[in-house]
Amino acid sequence: MPEAVPGPLLARGEDADVFAIDETRVLRRYRRRAVPDREVAIMRYVRERGYPAPRVIDVDGRDLTLERVAGPTMLADLRRGPWRYRSHAPTLARLHRELHAIPPPDFLTGEGAAVLHLDLHPANVMLAPHGPVVIDWANAARGDAPLDVALTAVVLAGAPVGPPLSWLRDRFVRAFLGEFAPAEWRVGLDRALAYRRADGNVTDKERDRLTKIRF
Repeated sequence: MPEAVPGPLLARGEDADVFAIDETRVLRRYRRRAVPDREVAIMRYVRERGYPAPRVIDVDGRDLTLERVAGPTMLADLRRGPWRYRSHAPTLARLHRELHAIPPPDFLTGEGAAVLHLDLHPANVMLAPHGPVVIDWANAARGDAPLDVALTAVVLAGAPVGPPLSWLRDRFVRAFLGEFAPAEWRVGLDRALAYRRADGNVTDKERDRLTKIRF
């Protein structure tokens, strides 16, 4: 028998679905695994240090209850007003810088001096009335900041969209990378491309596009 859901489906991700519970809470339900302990821990960790991540309310098996963030995603807002890339690209760059300035906690294994989100793009930024909030922390890890910046550019540049969204995609990527010195992202580009190619959720069309990306 299918599991009961608390309310309407708000979003469907690669690994989990998000349902409304009420005006203040949402349920993120993983399809094939329990809520990763690391995801909960890193959201609490960065939030305690002033970073805009959702508040964790409860964890139960495959279900993660979070505060409900009012507002559209940055991606939805860009689609409604493509000219807003001029302000949203610097905002996304700022969110990267602020995250990478947080010392990584001991529970994040690996090498590097920064907390990496590894999926920090416009679809994972909610534009709340009080400011942007970063969601979907399932891939968070310790590493080097240039990998995170380059991966965002690779994810966006590899998106297989046609006109007019291709125009917006390309302008946004250029504006986003323009907020960084080349040394802040180019040294992570090869690793970002390899990381994305190895992602089992990447489509063949997107994987083919990754071979043609030029920055």
